[in-house]
Amino acid sequence: MAINWQEKVLSPNVAVFGQPILYAPVKDRYQVKHPLSGIFDEAYIDIQIVDGLHVTSVSPCIGITLSDLPVTPRQKDQILVFALAFGAPKIDTWYIVKNVEMDGHGGCKLLLNIAPKPCDITSENGTQDQ
Repeated sequence: MAINWQEKVLSPNVAVFGQPILYAPVKDRYQVKHPLSGIFDEAYIDIQIVDGLHVTSVSPCIGITLSDLPVTPRQKDQILVFALAFGAPKIDTWYIVKNVEMDGHGGCKLLLNIAPKPCDITSENGTQDQ
């Protein structure tokens, strides 16, 4: 008998620990935003710096249920995490998906980077800010 991970594990966890987010796929040029819930967290990552020396750091991540998202998550998609819950950023923050890790049970962990603000890239007249 197969376990229904969606019903028994994923949905209850998102119901308790999830917070509202907006998901903007790169394929739609970020114009379409899908509201859903995700579990914002920090993932431990191992970084090799020199000659096999490793250090541990943390990276922002969010866990989502794939059935809640009408598109397949991929790198460069953007996520707006609202500053509403414990563990969330102090202000509403846009992130870019840097890696998608499927869990094989209907969910995935998205490793994130903070997205650059448009004003950090170009000014209103299209020139790069100094």
